[in-house]
Amino acid sequence: MKFLFLESSRSWGGQEYRTCLEVNWLNAHGYDAWFGCHPAGEVFAKAREIGTRLVPFALTKRIDPLVSFRLWRFCRKHRIDLVKSFSSKDHWLALPLYWSGIPLTRSRCITDPIEGANRTFVYRYGCSRIIADAPVIKRQLVADNRIAPEKIEVIGSAVDLSRFHPNRDTTKFRSEFGIPANAPLIVNVGMIRPDKGQLTLVEAARLALQQRPDARFVFVGEGTGSRKLGIRLHEAIERYGLEHRILMLGYRWDIPDILAACDLVVIASLRTEASPIVLREALASGRPVVATRVGDVDEVIHHGKHGLIVSPGAQEEMAAAILELLRNRELAANCARNGLQLAREQFCFDRMMHRKLQVDTEVVAMHRDQSAMPASAPLARDYIRN
Repeated sequence: MKFLFLESSRSWGGQEYRTCLEVNWLNAHGYDAWFGCHPAGEVFAKAREIGTRLVPFALTKRIDPLVSFRLWRFCRKHRIDLVKSFSSKDHWLALPLYWSGIPLTRSRCITDPIEGANRTFVYRYGCSRIIADAPVIKRQLVADNRIAPEKIEVIGSAVDLSRFHPNRDTTKFRSEFGIPANAPLIVNVGMIRPDKGQLTLVEAARLALQQRPDARFVFVGEGTGSRKLGIRLHEAIERYGLEHRILMLGYRWDIPDILAACDLVVIASLRTEASPIVLREALASGRPVVATRVGDVDEVIHHGKHGLIVSPGAQEEMAAAILELLRNRELAANCARNGLQLAREQFCFDRMMHRKLQVDTEVVAMHRDQSAMPASAPLARDYIRN
């Protein structure tokens, strides 16, 4: 099969990285896959660094007949079997392809509500199948948007277990930044965005450091847009005089080494995130986690068994959980061991890809059967409210 992946986001984050990994995996396993994104964006530059097969498209507006035509022409030229859309603008731009008979799936990895007739329209009538990262997304789409449950497949995120494992060098990262081997190291990985909860974690770190001044906190990730939040984080850290105990490193490629070096991982998200990839990476690395109750977190892990779950935005509760895992080494070790077993059983990247290929094959076969072509959509002018 031949695939065209589309991503209109220009900012580099977990979703974009995972998309590149999927494209690379398909090309390494005998399939043909391309990743279409904006040539001037950070996604294009980072994808090139990891060897992803790229094709430039200016995916900047929801409606652009010229770009849609170029997408259609690319699909015809390369005999694309399936187009995969990951964000709003690229989905809209791919609608003419779908309505002309090219299979199209839409991935959904956030829990933000789909509001308005416009957006509901494209989910109901503008794709062959919806690929949801977590059951919570499917429940939301069925209950709030009245999308048929059989149109939605739930396929959770996964990680490369050959890269994320507990047997990596635990000293490399600490040596680079002069972090003592016996200093508790707490790591947060993610784009610097309001919904990721980094401000809450800074406050929790301040409280935890009052009892464990030997601890070190590391934030890995870059901001998006105006990057004002990153500035606010730096200001808060400086205001508390914690510049030497809380490090902000920007984006790093060596996430497996960072996780191997740490004592625990904190996921501080406030909302939006459905299936945190860093949760899987931490568990596969044999590290206990403190995670907020967002998305599928409390469906994937159990409080006290794989880590500790806290309420979003609750800085005192988060600080207490961090201190508990640092104090109770038996609890931390048990959580790490149980999490590693869970990751090996459920979060294998190869298994995830084979499951996605199974769904992809079904979608393509459905479109090849003329009797099972997509149901006629209502006229957009009758459905979409301007």
